[in-house]
Amino acid sequence: MTTDQIVSLCSLAVFCCSLVLTVWNLSYQIHSSRVTQTGRLHEVWWSKEMLDIREEVFALCKDLAHEGRQVEAIATYYHTPLTAPEPPGRTAFGKLVGFFCNVEICLRAKLLNEDLTCALFGEAHYADYQPLIARLRTIVSSEMPPGRPLPRWLQMTVSLEQRFVRQGVRFGPP
Repeated sequence: MTTDQIVSLCSLAVFCCSLVLTVWNLSYQIHSSRVTQTGRLHEVWWSKEMLDIREEVFALCKDLAHEGRQVEAIATYYHTPLTAPEPPGRTAFGKLVGFFCNVEICLRAKLLNEDLTCALFGEAHYADYQPLIARLRTIVSSEMPPGRPLPRWLQMTVSLEQRFVRQGVRFGPP
């Protein structure tokens, strides 16, 4: 082998190593960014505002376990928002579902770490509100004209639940 060939092989090896390291670094940065964004979302979840919202929505979950009148009122409101009075808890419910819809959108766009997000929010938190969301989804879909799809925000809750289930989250009684 000539000196020129040895130098060419060494140059090629250095180029390949730098290419592999660049790809590895990019992959690491993307993973790190997703973990960071998931951590930020978790901080939002534990903010004072979200604690208040979750407490108000959990009262709706308790109502669902007993009579469900407030849930029926919210469903009626979503069916006819221009004529029905806004029931108590509707705003908080909307914000909570909006939060979970944002989680689904961010997961779909691969902005969050899916494993970590499912572990932090799936069984630990979403499962607490899933019966309420599922019940409201059932009521709203039963009142929809035939052939008309669920509102987009309710479809996103279905997608998020399916994602959680694929990650091993179980809803309902143990």
